[in-house]
Amino acid sequence: MLQPSETTIHGARTTVANWCNATRKATALAFLMRGDEARSLRDNGIAVLPNFLPEDQFRRVRREAARAMDSAERTTPIRERLEPGFGAQEVHTWGFDRYDGGTLNRFIDLEPEKMPAVSAVARDDRISRLCRVVLGTQIPPRRTMIYLTVNGNENRNHDIQKDLHRDSYYRKIKFWYFLDSVSVDDGPFVYVPGSHRLTRQRLIWEREQAHKFGIPGWIRDRSYRIGEAELSDLALPQPQLVPVDGNTLVIADTFGFHRRGDALPGSRRLAIYAQKRPWPFTPFGV
Repeated sequence: MLQPSETTIHGARTTVANWCNATRKATALAFLMRGDEARSLRDNGIAVLPNFLPEDQFRRVRREAARAMDSAERTTPIRERLEPGFGAQEVHTWGFDRYDGGTLNRFIDLEPEKMPAVSAVARDDRISRLCRVVLGTQIPPRRTMIYLTVNGNENRNHDIQKDLHRDSYYRKIKFWYFLDSVSVDDGPFVYVPGSHRLTRQRLIWEREQAHKFGIPGWIRDRSYRIGEAELSDLALPQPQLVPVDGNTLVIADTFGFHRRGDALPGSRRLAIYAQKRPWPFTPFGV
């Protein structure tokens, strides 16, 4: 039986956070934003923008990012990790590494004077506007990083980011501006369209997860996992893979269910990346 101490509080904070987010969007006039991408974010929780930059600008961005990544790899060679679970940040002069099981996440800090083209992506007004559609606020450019994913061997060390999940009980935005093509073998982003909505079925599911994990589960705001077979109980479709060509922006509301796609060991994804996780109970947008 569901206990109020575990479920009522979690259900209430999820509902209030959703209300605050809606109010924040309204105060930021996000509801006035038009276009296919804004509509896709509202309806599906994800938008994909191919050919995001003109070709010459894209080449400059990729050149700067590749140069920074090559420099980091010379300084800190990529290694295999056998320890399970989320790894701690391994801080370096250029940024940091963090592992999910055997999968490496390498984040490189932006240096605007050395990376003017990459820094311009971080300030792109289209990204700011799309972020407001979800959150009613924007991602500060300083949060943007160059991001390399190197997929591990699932048979040796499971990457739990490849399990379907939502990030938190409130809305959060992430974007990846992919600099290389990402095929089905490279671990493309996977998303369940429409799963960003707080429906009655979803709220019941959230309460059930809070009960399953107990009080620590909702205090720490665990990243709840869900099986694909459970999606139909929430009136949701099956997950969709999002393979892309280089020069494609993918932006998503990660209150929706998503995961990192299955991949060949050692395959890579290079992107410009940022996320925004606002305080969930702030009702005012900027």
